[in-house]
Amino acid sequence: MNILFPKVFCLMLFTVQLFDSSAQKQEQCNILPTPVVYKRVKGNLYLREKIHLNKENWPKNTLNQLDSMLQKFHKITIQDTTGKPFIRLRKLTNVPKDFYSISISSFIFISYSNERALYYAMQSLVQLIKTENKIKYIPKAFVQDYPKFDWRGLHLDVSRHFFSVEEIKRYLDLMAMYKLNTFHWHLTDDQGWRIEINAYPKLTTVGAFRDSTLIGHYTANPRKYDSQRHGGFYTQQEIKEIVSYAAERYIDVVPEIEMPGHSRAALAAYPRFSCTGKQQKVPGLWGVFEDIYCTKEESFQFLSNILNEVVSLFPGKYIHIGGDEAPKSRWKSCAKCQNVMQKNRLKDAHELQSYFISRIEQFLNKKGKNLIGWDEILEGGLSPNATVMSWRGFKGGIAAAKNGHYVVMTPGTHCYFDHYQGKSNEEPLAIGGYTPLEKVYQFNPIPDELDAAQASYILGGQANLWTEYITSYDQLEYMAYPRAIALSQALWCQNKPNYEKFCQVLYDVHYEKLDSLKVNYSKSSQRASITSKVNEKGISLILDSPDTSDIFCTSLRTKLSGEEIKLNLKAGEELMITRPKKHVTEQEIEFISKNSALGSTIHLTRHHALGAKVNYITKPNPQYHYAPSLLIDGQKGVRPWRGHEWIGFDTCKIIIEIKLPEKKKIKEIVFSFLESNGSWIYLPKQIQVSNQMKRRKKIRSTTNINSELVRLKIKKRLKTINIEINTFSSIPQGLPGAGRVPWTFLDEIVFH
Repeated sequence: MNILFPKVFCLMLFTVQLFDSSAQKQEQCNILPTPVVYKRVKGNLYLREKIHLNKENWPKNTLNQLDSMLQKFHKITIQDTTGKPFIRLRKLTNVPKDFYSISISSFIFISYSNERALYYAMQSLVQLIKTENKIKYIPKAFVQDYPKFDWRGLHLDVSRHFFSVEEIKRYLDLMAMYKLNTFHWHLTDDQGWRIEINAYPKLTTVGAFRDSTLIGHYTANPRKYDSQRHGGFYTQQEIKEIVSYAAERYIDVVPEIEMPGHSRAALAAYPRFSCTGKQQKVPGLWGVFEDIYCTKEESFQFLSNILNEVVSLFPGKYIHIGGDEAPKSRWKSCAKCQNVMQKNRLKDAHELQSYFISRIEQFLNKKGKNLIGWDEILEGGLSPNATVMSWRGFKGGIAAAKNGHYVVMTPGTHCYFDHYQGKSNEEPLAIGGYTPLEKVYQFNPIPDELDAAQASYILGGQANLWTEYITSYDQLEYMAYPRAIALSQALWCQNKPNYEKFCQVLYDVHYEKLDSLKVNYSKSSQRASITSKVNEKGISLILDSPDTSDIFCTSLRTKLSGEEIKLNLKAGEELMITRPKKHVTEQEIEFISKNSALGSTIHLTRHHALGAKVNYITKPNPQYHYAPSLLIDGQKGVRPWRGHEWIGFDTCKIIIEIKLPEKKKIKEIVFSFLESNGSWIYLPKQIQVSNQMKRRKKIRSTTNINSELVRLKIKKRLKTINIEINTFSSIPQGLPGAGRVPWTFLDEIVFH
C-alpha cells in the first residue's frame, strides 16, 4: 500500500521526478525484509570515511546503534556537525505503526513515526551501502516501509543445551539486522533450569545441571550417553543485561517458565511440589516425562514466588508459561489433585489443567502481565485473557482467534527450525521433519478460515529452535540462518516478492554480509535438488539448480541386468522414468553436478503404480505431506527419517484410494512403514485392501504386522484399489507418547 502524507508530500513529488524506470528494472532492491516501496533514482550518493550528523537531533540509543553498524560493516564513522547534516530527520504522525521512509538524493532524508521505526530505517540504510573498488556509495532511491505483523519472533531453547551471555547477544544482533522484534527465551524444561531465583537457590544449584546427555538420536537402540556434566544458568544481573541489550535493538524478550509439564529439572530440586514427592535427577534424555507439578496449593505458592521474581526482571507485556505436553497420569492417581477436582467441580484432567492455567493467569494479570502459552492451554477451556501460541499446526490458533483470543502462529509445518533443511545424510543430526528455506518463505500466519475480524487477533508468528540436537552455537546459527531471514520476509512484507527474487538478493548480497560476520549459515538451499512429478507414463525427475547453466552428468544403472546408461542433462530438464511392461525393477540413478554442490544417488523402484493417481480419503497431517505423489514416485524413505520422504498420519483410520492407469493383474502389494517409537511413530495393527470405494469387496487383509515391510498377496486384475489402514486408538501405557494417537508413517506402495 502506497500512502502519501501531507508533511512529506513535497519531498515525495521531488523524488518522483527523478525516477528512472530503466534503472529500476536493472537494479534490484538489496534490503531484506523487502520494503513496501523501493524506487531507484538516477545516480549514486558517494560516501566518505566520515559522515556528519547533528547528534543532538538523534535519539541517543539509535545514534549509538547506527555508529556501531556503520563501523562494523563499512568502516565509516560519525562526526558531529552544527552545519547541514548528511542525514536529516523528520518525525511523523498519523502514519502506520513503525512507518519510515528514506529519500536518497544529494543527502539522506528520513521520515519516521517513532524511535523503533528510525532504527529500522537505519538497518535498511546500512544494507543499501555498496563498495566497489574501495569506493563506498548508496544508490539514489526512495524507500517507504512498515511491518505487516507486530509479533515477529525467534525462539531459543537454552534448557536442552545452554548458551552463554555473549552468544545470546550475537543471536539478538542477527535478529535485529532483519527486523525480528520478539525473542522468546525458553528458560526452563525437564533437562535444565536456567534462571536464578533467589527464593529457591536449589533451582540452579541442582536443577541447572545434569550428569549426562544423550548421544545420537532419541530413537537409537541402544541409547548412549556422554557421562559428562552439562548445564549453566543466568544470574539475575545477566538476565537484566540481556533484556537491556535486546531493548537497545528494539527487541522484546518473552521468558518461558514451563508448567505444569516439562518440569523435571525444578522437581529434581524441589520434589515436594510433584505428586509423588520422590527424589529424581535432572534427566539427560529427551522426550515427555510423567512427573509434573501437583495442583495442590503449595505448588501454586511455589510458582507464584518464582513468577514474582521473573516479572521483576522482564518489563515486557508477556510471560510464557508453556502448558504443552503435560501428561495427566500423575494427576489421575494423586489424591490431592483429585480433591482439587472435586472441590472445584472439574469433570476431568483437562479441566484441571485449565484450572491450573487460570490460577497462574490471575496471578500474572495482577502483576500487569499477560499470559501466553502453547495451544494445549485450549484443552479444558481457555483462561479468559490468555494468548495462544499455536504450534500443532494452525488449528489451535484458528479456534482461539474465533473465540476472541490473541494468537501467535508458529506451526511445525513452517516454523520449526530444529527440522532438517536438506538431505538428512548431508545435514547435522536433527530431531526429524523437513523445513527447507522455501517452506519457511511460504509461511502465512493468517489462515483462510478466518474472516477479517477474526484475523485481527493474529499478532504474527515466530520460528522455534529447540536444542536437543543443537550442541554448539555454530550449529545453532546453521539451523537458524538463512531460514530466519525467510521468516522475516513472511512476517514483515506487505507484499513479498516471489521466492526466486528473494533468493537472488539473498545469494547476491546477504550471504556476503553473513560471511563478514562469520555467521555459520546453511548453504542447503544453494544445493541442486531433484524433485519428481507424475506424468501419464510414470514419473519425471526434474533437476533443479540455483545455477540455471548447470549441467548434470547422469548415470542410470539397472540392478538386475547391470546395464548402465550415461547422459547429460541441463538444470530444469526432466528425466523420464516409465512404468515397467512386465517385472518390477530396481534402479540406481546417480547425479553429479558440474557446477553445483551435488553428488546424489537415488534408489528407484519401477513398479506398476508408478505415477498412478492417489486420492487421500483420510487427509495426512500437513506437516508430513510434502507431495501427494510420495506413495507412488518410486523412491523409498531413508533413515534417519525426514518429513518430505514420508507421508504422516495422526488418525486411527487411514483410507487411501489408488487408481492405476489401466486395469492390471496385480500379484502383490508391498507397503513400507516407518517404526520409530521414540518419535511416537508405530506400526499399524491392520491393513485391508478392497477393489473400490462403493460396494467395496474385500480382497485381502492382514493383522500380523510386526515389520516395517508388509506384503499382501493379491493375484487379481485391478484398476482401482481401496486401502484401509487401522492403527491402535492410543499408545499403550509405558511406551513413548502413551495415551496419544500414534503416528503412522508410510512411503512407497509397490505394486508387483
